Amino acid sequence: MGDHNLARHNVARHQDDDADLALVRGMAAGDTGALDALYARHGPAILSFLVARLYDRQAAEEVLQDVMLAAWHSAADFRGDSSVRTWLLVIARNRAINMHRKRRLPIIAFSDALEAQATDTEPLEKVARKARHAAVREALDHLPAPQREVLTLAFFHHLSGPEIAEVLDIEIGTVKSRLHRAKDALRRVLSLED
Repeated sequence: MGDHNLARHNVARHQDDDADLALVRGMAAGDTGALDALYARHGPAILSFLVARLYDRQAAEEVLQDVMLAAWHSAADFRGDSSVRTWLLVIARNRAINMHRKRRLPIIAFSDALEAQATDTEPLEKVARKARHAAVREALDHLPAPQREVLTLAFFHHLSGPEIAEVLDIEIGTVKSRLHRAKDALRRVLSLED
């Protein structure tokens, strides 16, 4: 990414953070419209994160509702030490851990949880892109859970190292080493599949 594009990306991210903070402040003041807007902005990403952790879309949707309710109730306590998205992912991770403790969910492959099927009417390049994405998702299934989790947060949720450390409640050095090992392992798995 060039310097100009990086600067533009940073400005856009800062604007998004400001908009998110305004929504949280609105929630703290009792504005249900702010909650709806925050849900619209972050709900799909949080749901994706939860489906990947819980392997069950219905359970993930339940937990997402709990996450948004928890965010509503704790909006006044949000100090802005992290981004709103990171805050929501921390809540989501904790709620997912609680869900696992409460009931045993069926274990299915990560790739099965997110698999997209191509149809005959799709352009060939779109089918090829879906096949590459499916191969990566399937390769992720072969990684240890801590490595898969770090990769998912970094590349699918676009979190920075410090944000990942906060979501997973681990040190930044641990994030870096897991990410390094995960990328190496993913390359090996993908090269074996080729």
